[in-house]
Amino acid sequence: MVASRSSSSNHVYLNGRTLEGGGQLVRIAVGLSALTGRPVSIDHVRGNREGKKGLKRTDAATLKLLAEISGSKVSGGELGSQFLNFFPQSSRSKGGPLLDLSQVTIKTEYDIKLTTAGAILLVFQALYPYLLYVGSRGTAPFVKVNITGGTNAYWSPSYDYAAQVMVPNFAKLGLPPLSIILHKRGWSTGPVDLGAVTFLIHTLAFEHNSEDQNQSNGTSEKDRNRPAEPLRSFPRINLMDHKRGKVTQIDVTVLAPDQPILNGDAEDGTGSTIRQFIEQVTERTLRREARKLDPSIFAKHFTSSPPKEDPLSKSSAKHTPVPIKIHTSEATNHHSHVYILLVAHTSSGFRIGHEILGSVGGDRLTESKSKKKQKQRPAYDPLRDSHHELAFSAAAELVRRCVEGFIGEISNESPNAQPDRKNPSTAKRACLDANMRDQVVIFEALGMACHAGVHDTEATNIEPLEDERYWTLHTKTAQWVCRQMLDV
Repeated sequence: MVASRSSSSNHVYLNGRTLEGGGQLVRIAVGLSALTGRPVSIDHVRGNREGKKGLKRTDAATLKLLAEISGSKVSGGELGSQFLNFFPQSSRSKGGPLLDLSQVTIKTEYDIKLTTAGAILLVFQALYPYLLYVGSRGTAPFVKVNITGGTNAYWSPSYDYAAQVMVPNFAKLGLPPLSIILHKRGWSTGPVDLGAVTFLIHTLAFEHNSEDQNQSNGTSEKDRNRPAEPLRSFPRINLMDHKRGKVTQIDVTVLAPDQPILNGDAEDGTGSTIRQFIEQVTERTLRREARKLDPSIFAKHFTSSPPKEDPLSKSSAKHTPVPIKIHTSEATNHHSHVYILLVAHTSSGFRIGHEILGSVGGDRLTESKSKKKQKQRPAYDPLRDSHHELAFSAAAELVRRCVEGFIGEISNESPNAQPDRKNPSTAKRACLDANMRDQVVIFEALGMACHAGVHDTEATNIEPLEDERYWTLHTKTAQWVCRQMLDV
């Protein structure tokens, strides 16, 4: 069903089964509804999802929180609801597509407590565009948002991906500074354990020094000469204005348990805990797969030897086109708390990442701390050793899948691209990974809506096109919702 509108109320109606048909559609729609003052109704919520339809617990909590913060009214926002209405109480500005700021109030700090380890980043994504804009009414240069919930959750960006990939990419694209502070990790898998994160959202009214920021981001001389001033509205974002750049280094993040111990081959470097094993196998697999790629993907790195205290970088310098470094390595307390993130830094200032969350086995992975039980345990326990072997096998599979996905992101070809579909010769791949590309859609649309009718006199008729073969279903869904809500 195509979205329809009432000409009298400017009310938008969306079919929740469109394209990806999941919670993302709902979060973007209600976020833009709060931001523009346009009521929205959504039916068949999460209609394309397997199993139970309707709002999930995190979706329902997000809807309630956004309504409270924006002063909007909601019907059908309870858990499992397959139809909802969202009615903003503030009206649109006469001079633009967004709310009249004189009608809204904003606090300088919000405390949001999820009752489960629901994904903190999914909640944040729905609130972020609204707070960026409306926060300009506040007395402080930033809005502080504290959220308790899951920092590492399935089907959601993790804290690590947000901090290492999203934050620098948003800044590179011209959004105000964003800081994310981790207080405690919370996992959506295994034992219930809530985490906590604080977001410091500098608003669109934040007076940043454009010259300093642009110089550090490698922006053109024309942009560097523009005066420093508050953004006031969402900046125009055209990904084709930015070069993808060459990979200059690769960062590795590993979160995994330090049990069990694998008594492996010392020469092979596999005698380790799960966490150490993942570090070693990831670095080795990256070395092998990177050597298979077109060398033009990588920047020429320094010929000087790396610091002696960083054996991983030393090894990488010998065997890979660019250094590979451990960014974060933390021990977790449960076999289901395993996470890997790979991040490529590029010469153009962007970050390209790929992450994976998984498990490495059952409860027998936990070694007993009882000395009595340890004395009673035979020196050779076939069942225990079998479980340990399965755990390391599962860890190796997680590494394989993560490296495979990452290589697809930095290479010239991706599994998502379909070679049999012809694209114009001018089309090129965007400067972002697939998940980040999805996150930027709403800001592209908001920038287009805020600057409708404004033309760049220096624009040429020959502009590169983005290769749409790399767009995921999430990206296409986000684009569709933005078109319905913003008429762009």
